[in-house]
Amino acid sequence: MSFLKKGITFSFYTFLIIFIIFLGAATGFIIQIKKQLPDLSILKEYEPSLITRIYSSDGQSLAYFCREKRILVPYSSLPLHMIKAVIAVEDSKFYTHHGLEFEGIIRASLRNLRHRSFVEGGSTITQQLTRSLLLHSEKTIIRKFKEALLALELEKIYPKEKILEMYLNQIYLGKGAYGVESAARTFFGKHVENLELSESALLAGLPKAPNHYDPYRHPKRAIERRNYVLRRMLEEDLIDEITYQETIQMPLNLNRVEPQTVQAPYFVEYVRQYIEEKYGPNMLYRGGLKVYTSLDLKFQKIAETAVQWGLENLDKRQGFRPLTEVSSGEESKKKLRGILESYAETGQPPKLPLLGKVMEISPTQANIQIEDPNVNGILYMEDATWTKVETLDTLLKPGDQIYVRILGTVEEEEGEAPENPDEAMQEIPDEEFVGPLPEELPVTLYRFALEQKPEVQGALVAIDPKSGAIRAMVGGYDFSVSKFNRCVQAKRQPGSAFKPFIYETAIKQGYTLADIFIDSPIIYQDETQDKDWKPVNYYQKFFGPTTLREALEKSRNVITIKVLKKVGINETIETAREMGIDSPLAPDLSMALGSSGLSLLELTSAYGIFASGGMKARPIGILKVEDSDGNILEDHQPYLERAVDEQTAYLMTQALMGVVEHGTGWRAKALGRPVAGKTGTTNNYVDAWFIGFTPDIVTGVWVGFDEYRTLGDVETGSRAAAPIWVKFMKEYILEHQVQTFPVPSGIKFVPIDRKTGLLATGDCPNVFLEAFKEGTEPKKICNAHQISQDHFVSIDMDLSKDGRMLHPQHSNITASTNQIYCSD
Repeated sequence: MSFLKKGITFSFYTFLIIFIIFLGAATGFIIQIKKQLPDLSILKEYEPSLITRIYSSDGQSLAYFCREKRILVPYSSLPLHMIKAVIAVEDSKFYTHHGLEFEGIIRASLRNLRHRSFVEGGSTITQQLTRSLLLHSEKTIIRKFKEALLALELEKIYPKEKILEMYLNQIYLGKGAYGVESAARTFFGKHVENLELSESALLAGLPKAPNHYDPYRHPKRAIERRNYVLRRMLEEDLIDEITYQETIQMPLNLNRVEPQTVQAPYFVEYVRQYIEEKYGPNMLYRGGLKVYTSLDLKFQKIAETAVQWGLENLDKRQGFRPLTEVSSGEESKKKLRGILESYAETGQPPKLPLLGKVMEISPTQANIQIEDPNVNGILYMEDATWTKVETLDTLLKPGDQIYVRILGTVEEEEGEAPENPDEAMQEIPDEEFVGPLPEELPVTLYRFALEQKPEVQGALVAIDPKSGAIRAMVGGYDFSVSKFNRCVQAKRQPGSAFKPFIYETAIKQGYTLADIFIDSPIIYQDETQDKDWKPVNYYQKFFGPTTLREALEKSRNVITIKVLKKVGINETIETAREMGIDSPLAPDLSMALGSSGLSLLELTSAYGIFASGGMKARPIGILKVEDSDGNILEDHQPYLERAVDEQTAYLMTQALMGVVEHGTGWRAKALGRPVAGKTGTTNNYVDAWFIGFTPDIVTGVWVGFDEYRTLGDVETGSRAAAPIWVKFMKEYILEHQVQTFPVPSGIKFVPIDRKTGLLATGDCPNVFLEAFKEGTEPKKICNAHQISQDHFVSIDMDLSKDGRMLHPQHSNITASTNQIYCSD
């Protein structure tokens, strides 16, 4: 007995020693683990990654930038059924435990032992939050200990409501959405506070495996997961049986609200670069900024269409260009389906051509297949007439790759294609399609037009001259192909579009639009190349005595060079600087021909000074920037400063109106209202420009190749660029009333002979009512024609209903003793 007692005593002390050793080791282990734990106080300063959003001038979303697409919401905005759903499926004892749920840990541990791997975590909501905020996601014993200790500490610091708020703002729910507010917008197009029970249950089921239960890609799985969440809510007495039965029968009712593609991509990138440079990438992608811009989204879309239309037409004038083999990956199925989905929703065919393959062909039509086997269509000969071939089979053969544009749908053998575009969409298989797909997919047959993606590039920018606000910006044909913004990044020779600054300098120095220069051959010594320079006009002709107005209207090179020499190169550079031209300018006579590279944005902005009566407003793309708390970081109010006196600005506007009425800018007359502008064309037709303005908008267009090569014969600014300007402006003016350019004080209108620039008489055959600064009008009477009276004539200045001046050369002129009468 004594031996047995001693044995028990020995065993007890042995066990006690082992227990103490184990306890000491465990304590030491825990102490070591605690030393490695992050400081929970950092959560007080924790700022989760938020979305930076870019808005148009009317508050529409253009794009967002983020590392994690998250929008914070307070606990008070979370619907009760969302909280109940999350607790039911993730942590049913959330309100009773202190960070750890030991029953769940034991259950998960036994299951993990059976499978000899981590198949179940058994983590509470608090543990999941600590893991997401403070730890990495690697599944190790050490991490689980850290997670448990942090959860216990976290529950001591924060109330349950705060833990839930942080958790529901932090979790990832798929499609790039972090937090329930972002997910609610992504999947249902509404704020989280407006969710229905079925919608909350769906979101509550996503954190376990967001991609696996993605309702867009896997609607059946998503419904099953949602119904599981609802069943757990029923089991936990969080909903009743009737509610459960009603809710599991509901469809998904998905509704995207986030833009799937960036709108106005060139402009958005222009804004993004500014924000990143000023505030840094961390603020851009994590700071939750709100950036309000000047862009008018309606006119931006018109501008994009105009540029694409103009470039495609120019490209077609060069003839059909067979494609070399194009990778089928260029037009991915996902992108194609997005295009067709947009077509179905809006009824508007895609703007850009799609890549297709010729399957069968006859003289009058070709069967075309686009990427997906179920996207087919017909190309008729009448939709390819621009190629100037008589039959399609002389142009194409089976297997050829071509670009086509969707015109609509055509009749199939079984009958007409569905009139409702939504019905057509139901026939298209789509990874993003919501709802079960039919077992057999009928084919939608489209009608195609033959297109080709132009190699030529172009750009357009439209600015409010009174504020500098950028209303539209198109930096190229297709942002997805080339992100180079030709509005701001390209520096190209403006050609004759630079000439107004030379004539402006002349007017500032006292010259008038009626002053005469001789258009005649001239030779200059080019010292840089040790040879003579013989400038010529566009038509290789010389026109003798010419007024400055006519020289600008007809874009006469030789006279412009002579004017530049007269007024001074340095003085002209100074004028250009005052007008906002910041790019380097070559200090030689070639400046008269626009030899120095400028950006479209700075040139267009400079023309806006003429439109605004001499006031300069620097281009503004961003109106206001707010931080995530609504504090204003910057607010750009229009700032105007005088760049040139009102009279000079008005005289230049008058001259540039003449360019439209009588000169190279004649296409702009199609607007039927007061318009001023100037074309520009460089040697060998490399660059084509048109900068034009009304009193309320100045718009610039550039067309050319990125590499220096010709656009083709006679592809001038008038032919290649002006049509794009006109197409955009015709849509713009539909929304804006007719405005006239106000006449400032100090301007006097005097009838002159258009050829001599002298005061007109009744015998002058070409009388023009010219504008002058008071005191600079001509004093001499024209004697180039037979004088039939003793006095020079005066003329009543009249304005037509649309604000355009009635010039005598467009009227029937009747001479009397001292008056000329004009009538249309």
